[in-house]
Amino acid sequence: MDRLTITTFTDPMMGLTYEMEPTYEQLADAFPQLELRWVMGLLVRDVSDFMLHGETIPEYNGRLARIYESEQAIGGLPISMPDLRLFDEEHRSSLPLNLAYKAAQLADRDKADLFLWNLRHATVVDVLPTTHLDELLKVVRATGIDEGEFTRHYEDGSAQRELEGDLALRQKLGIHALPACMVSYGKKAVLVRGVLGYDEFVGIIAELTDGRVTPAR
Repeated sequence: MDRLTITTFTDPMMGLTYEMEPTYEQLADAFPQLELRWVMGLLVRDVSDFMLHGETIPEYNGRLARIYESEQAIGGLPISMPDLRLFDEEHRSSLPLNLAYKAAQLADRDKADLFLWNLRHATVVDVLPTTHLDELLKVVRATGIDEGEFTRHYEDGSAQRELEGDLALRQKLGIHALPACMVSYGKKAVLVRGVLGYDEFVGIIAELTDGRVTPAR
């Protein structure tokens, strides 16, 4: 049987992907053969790319918190960020979060997606400054990944090389905004941009598989 896959291009800090979690859970329940994959897209290379003229990083954090909170309506999952401190002068990028997922994959592939889920929740739900290595290591320990193996891959360049592969794929596919999803079945695939709901995914799967794959329930 051809493999049914949804590959999501995202960043662990993205509230939009957090709000899509109910949809992914519903899809996984309806399509037992579905495989979910995650490609890192490095949303924030440098926080200055998103700051307004004259805006300080604390002011940007406050504006970012309001953007996060406005996304609650998408999936119905609550977001409250009274004191968001994700970025500061020494931590200006979401690169550490992206590297962390790739290091987790190298350290323990079986637990890497759970690590990503935990990292997303630490960032969006618990509002922790996960751009800091000590916060990332807390998520590593909570997930049950060997801290030494994770740290080795995080620091020796191997996670960086894996991340460069993800970013090259994003560039090759012309993905300019996150999130985006590649739905594939066998040798056929379709790229969709933005946030999709359950019914939209079901429609894409039906078209992609010529109606051969339908929800189990």
